[in-house]
Amino acid sequence: MSAAQAPGARTPSSARRPYRKPVPRTWFLRTGEYRVYALREISSVVVALAVVDLLVGLIALQHGREAFAWWSGLHAHPLGLVLTVVALAMSLVQTATWFQAMPKFVRIRRGRRYIADRWVVLAEYVVLAVVTAAAVLWLAVA
Repeated sequence: MSAAQAPGARTPSSARRPYRKPVPRTWFLRTGEYRVYALREISSVVVALAVVDLLVGLIALQHGREAFAWWSGLHAHPLGLVLTVVALAMSLVQTATWFQAMPKFVRIRRGRRYIADRWVVLAEYVVLAVVTAAAVLWLAVA
């Protein structure tokens, strides 16, 4: 076994390494599609952090009134309110982009034809409105 074939051996300098043009750090500011892509990706991180925050709230609720009062006190602070509004806005961005993507990979056939994408997206928004209204009514009654 030669040295080039030994485990952990370095690849020879003559190995094929294609040229890759350097990409600037602000590549996402070039076009509108790139900006929307970057916003969608950043919004997923914000939504994930909001989910972690809700999990912390559930854990605080499990640990008693004082812990839950501490957690809800964090959200009563103006910075907490701003972060909650940002998380809500980013979750709406996630919802809108997923609703727009859904007809691309879930095709609904009616007879010989497919239902138009706009009708699928409209149906998603209608279901979202109905579920939101039901949740608001349930919370108002409780």
